[in-house]
Amino acid sequence: MKTCIYLRKSRSDEEAEKQGEFETLSRHRSTLLKVAKEQNLNIVEIKEELVSGESIAYRPKMLELLEEVKNNFYDSVLVMDIDRLGRGNMQDQGLILETFKKSKTKIITPRKTYDLTNEFDEEYSEFEAFMARKELKLITRRMQRGRIKSVEEGKFIASKPPYGYKFIFDENGKKSMVIDEEKANVVKLIFKLYTDGNGASKVANHLNSLGLKTTTGRSWYEKGVRDIIKNKTYAGYVVWNKIERTKTSSKPRSQDEIIESKGLHDPIISEDLWNKAQRVLKGNAILPTPVFKEITNPLAGLIICRCCGHKMLARSSTSKNVYEKFIRCTNCGMNRGSKLYIVEEEVIKQLREWVKVYKTNFKNIPSIENSNSNLDAYSKLLKNLNSEYETLVKQKENLHNLLEQGIYDVDTYLDRSKTLTDKIETNKFNIESVKKDIAKEQKVNVSIDDIIPSVEDVLDLYYKTDLMSERNDLLRSVIDYIDYYKEPGSKKSKLDIVINPKLD
Repeated sequence: MKTCIYLRKSRSDEEAEKQGEFETLSRHRSTLLKVAKEQNLNIVEIKEELVSGESIAYRPKMLELLEEVKNNFYDSVLVMDIDRLGRGNMQDQGLILETFKKSKTKIITPRKTYDLTNEFDEEYSEFEAFMARKELKLITRRMQRGRIKSVEEGKFIASKPPYGYKFIFDENGKKSMVIDEEKANVVKLIFKLYTDGNGASKVANHLNSLGLKTTTGRSWYEKGVRDIIKNKTYAGYVVWNKIERTKTSSKPRSQDEIIESKGLHDPIISEDLWNKAQRVLKGNAILPTPVFKEITNPLAGLIICRCCGHKMLARSSTSKNVYEKFIRCTNCGMNRGSKLYIVEEEVIKQLREWVKVYKTNFKNIPSIENSNSNLDAYSKLLKNLNSEYETLVKQKENLHNLLEQGIYDVDTYLDRSKTLTDKIETNKFNIESVKKDIAKEQKVNVSIDDIIPSVEDVLDLYYKTDLMSERNDLLRSVIDYIDYYKEPGSKKSKLDIVINPKLD
């Protein structure tokens, strides 16, 4: 386990030091390093709090530790006692315990290991944290009231500015949002093109053809354009509390819960233009497909865009008064769409070719012997990796001895410990990868006998049904996913798909 040691003096420790009894942090460090050796912990960091303070606000190393715990830097934190992390007010205690619980980081002491995701351990620390949680709720409510007040005053309170704006700070550190002229021109272009009758997809394609990128450097796509069209910030307003978010989902809030005020920032477009864009957006809205509606795309859920990894969808086109379905990626503009029936025909054609090739291979290639050869190679590699792991563990154990003997100082110990920890983590990853390769090799050879007749059955039944849902079920029974690419920019671009069959 990647572990950080956190050292902090208590007031009683400081009193003892004044009387010349011992140097607290040095003694605690020695004790905790001994615990690390006994429990086979990988020490990658030692943080020493050189200032004493009731509140964590005055303890920079604790603030640093909490940020790293939040970002899953460590599997565990090693301390002398759990109260060394925080004996201040209830707010501090609640924040500390909640941070460790959410990140699933263990707290290890010489007496006990606390896993706050475990019910017993959580109850063990529940009494201490009870008042802290109440305090945190009160603080959260105060923060909410503060946010509402700021929005009512026209302040933009999100952490990042929308595309077309930027944050600036005055000499006192006060933040304000101003127009980013270069990007604002792109926003104006988006609204003009959209209100002139160009759909979000066409607008995105036009922006990409100009070589323009989003804030994150990505190509423009439909949803990104629609998000800008919907954002009333561009008309000079601040809107807050539109979406209710949980850990697993989000949904729009009712209109009476939404807070909207005239913003302190300058608008990029007029309110009239924004309202016009909303009318166009409402007219172009794609109604959600009812759950009971019959599937009309036999390739539903199977086609994956090679450029961005998103699932591609079937979209209808009524241009030239001809109804036609196209397979398209709505997430990026880097892949050209194709007519659905053409992609479907290519999938069936490749399945037939796939069966033909595999049948030929089974007749001419001693697959079992090849399989055994591959498995032998993987097994030898796994044996070598396990041997390497044992050597690395012994080297790590020897580090503690070198530190105790005074051959290594703490900095050298930490440096070597980090290096060995990285090697051990890489070794573990390689071991798991080889184990997966072995399992995959075994699965392929067991499954290959079964999948060929299954694909033949699918090909035999496919055109005997006109129900797209049944065709989709047939394809899903033998196909894991289909990798799709077609170069954009030319109608003569060649369709390139790769079928990945199910092998289980």
